[in-house]
Order: sequence, then C-alpha cells, then structure tokens
Amino acid sequence: MHLLDKPYTGHMAQVLSISVWSTGLIVQKSLTDIANPASILMLQFTGAAVILWTGLALGGLLPRADGRAFISFLWGTMAPAMVLIFGLFGAARTDGVSVSLIWGLVPLLGPVLARLALKEPLPWTFVAGGFISFAGLLLITANREAIGASDMTGNALVFIGVLFAAGSHVVGRFLNRGAVPWYQTATLQVTGAAFATGCLVAWTGFRFNFSGELEDAWSVAYLVLIMTVVNFLAFNLALSRIPAAWVSLYVSLAPAIGTLASVVLLGTIVRPVDIAAIAVIMSGVALPHVARLATHRAQATKP
Repeated sequence: MHLLDKPYTGHMAQVLSISVWSTGLIVQKSLTDIANPASILMLQFTGAAVILWTGLALGGLLPRADGRAFISFLWGTMAPAMVLIFGLFGAARTDGVSVSLIWGLVPLLGPVLARLALKEPLPWTFVAGGFISFAGLLLITANREAIGASDMTGNALVFIGVLFAAGSHVVGRFLNRGAVPWYQTATLQVTGAAFATGCLVAWTGFRFNFSGELEDAWSVAYLVLIMTVVNFLAFNLALSRIPAAWVSLYVSLAPAIGTLASVVLLGTIVRPVDIAAIAVIMSGVALPHVARLATHRAQATKP
C-alpha cells in the first residue's frame, strides 16, 4: 500500500494543515501594520498558485478544463478567499488570542453542516460540546473586550470567515470524493482564491510597504510556501481520505496553536482567564472524541 493511501494519512495531513494554518493566521496579522489585508492575501495566493501550477506542469499532471475544475475554482473564491478576507479584516481590529479562539468553533459548525449536506452522522455529543465551547468563546471575547484587547466588530468579521471555513469542509469533501486528484483540486482552489483577492485589490488598492526587514521577508515566505502550498495540499489530501466531520474536529487544535503563535510572534499577554477559556472551548470539542472512544471500548469488551 502506498504511503498516501494508508488509513492514518488523512488524519496526519489534517493535523499538519491546521497547525500551519493556525500559525499563518498570526503571521498574517503581524503584517497588517505594513500592508492592507487585500494586498497580503493577493501576494500569498498568487505566489502559491504559480508554484502549484508549475509543479503540475513539470509533472505532466495538469487538470482537465471541465465543469468540475470550474467548481473547484469557484470553491477557492469562497474558501480560502472569503474565509481570509473576512478573517484578516477582522484580525486587524482584534487581538490574536480572540482570533485563535473563534476558530475553535469550526469543529462544531463543520459536523452540523456535514450532517445537513452530506448526511454524515451527528451524535448528540457534538451538540453538547458546541454549547460548552460557545460558552468559553463568550467568556474570552467579552473579557478581552472589557480590557481593550479585543473588538467585537473584529470578532464578528472573523466569525463570518469561520462560517465560510466550516462550509468549505463540506464542499471540499464532496469535491475530493470524485475522480479529480486532490493535488489538482488544491491548485484550482488556490487559483480561485488568487482571482478573488486580486479583484479585491483592484477595488481597495495595493499597499505593501516592505521595509526590507528579514522578518517581513520570512513572513511572506511562510504565507506563500507553508500556509498556502503545504496547507492546501495537506487539506485536500485529508478531505480525500476522511469524512468532513473529522476534518472539522481537528480544528480543535487551532486555539492552542494560535494562542502559542500569538504569544511567540506578537508578544500577546495571556492571562489565567484566557487559559481557562481555552480549556473550556477545547473540553467542549473533545467531548465527541471522548464519547466515541468510550463507546468503542464498551463494544470491544462485550462478550
């Protein structure tokens, strides 16, 4: 069996995807002082699209120009384009910790949408976990707004982006169950995002005041090569191997990874109440996992 076809490959790919994505959200925020969000996104996706198309061309793996390719392109205009347009404009108004925690809702929204659109199972534990996580989210965002670290308008924009992301998992699972290889789907998706963000730049104008600092150069390189090329290849590989609900559930790692990245890259101060809110959110997301594990163990011990 080829390595990419092994059962655990989809799970590992999504863990990699959400790790580099969560860190990338904070890297994007670090550039908002020298560039507007539209310009950051256009550079990120255009650079990644060139790399991905070049790789396909060199490998003789170019996709066919058909209806499914067009749908994948349109998918990219929704996610990641709309996800990051709303997310980055919101992140420019609020703090990194709040951004990371709001992304912690994807594991709960995704399975609900997967149930409605793909008829995947939705155990009661997802609903219960959703209420627990939402309580933790309200705790952290309200508290951080009270001390002036967070902004509710910014949080609302990030949340809209999160809704697009949860819907993207359902669309992506549908597309990656077809005959089109996951790496072609990833390339078409990123191309759609490059087109959408390019249109946004045409409307808002381009502003990227590159200071020549090595740190800024490394940030741009990370966004192009890691957050986009590596992330979307891994993301589409995961969607081709595991159900959309599992893909969404692994986003439970986002609050912890994003908060750590915010502390390291932005110097964000994390207080005990922030840690408590992270624990509440992640406990809600973990509930379905714990319940499933308990059920499997109970079935295994039956005579």
